[in-house]
Amino acid sequence: MKRWLAIIPLALFGVLVVVAWQQLTKDDPAPASFTSPERPVPSTEYQTLDGTTTSLTAMKGKPYIVNFWATWCTPCKAEHPFLIQMASEGVDIVGVLHKDKNEPAKELLARDGNPFSTILLDPLGDLSLEVGISGVPESFLVNADGQIIKTIRGPIVDRSRAEDFVRAYRAELAKASAPPAGG
Repeated sequence: MKRWLAIIPLALFGVLVVVAWQQLTKDDPAPASFTSPERPVPSTEYQTLDGTTTSLTAMKGKPYIVNFWATWCTPCKAEHPFLIQMASEGVDIVGVLHKDKNEPAKELLARDGNPFSTILLDPLGDLSLEVGISGVPESFLVNADGQIIKTIRGPIVDRSRAEDFVRAYRAELAKASAPPAGG
């Protein structure tokens, strides 16, 4: 009888391992692209890749996309051509260089093209924490009021995903350009 009692903890551990494995390997039911709880962008100023300082709130008055990326990030490299395409279609993309060095970023952008209107430096990940990213790459659509309204977790690596974000950006641009209601 005591032998069976000794096996119970081992069996429970085995069940726990199986359940954990299933939870970790199943498809994520949350969409990679979703409407975010509306929240303001941080107002903290950061240095830019070109040596000036600015904040995400300084761009208030027009919509833009914030893209967190790094040169050491393989999915970021796969996403890069789609960002170039989006920028060529008039989308304003602000890059945030996440925990990376300036020189490799400058080399990559010179070689592969620069889709960013501005690049904020985030060497310690402080801005990433303020915005609440889960990892790089991650992109946010910010409306003209400086509110994050849409998020894409992970890389934008297919045309339909990029087109969805471009459509949402253009809708926000149209709202920002529309005359005020009632006047």
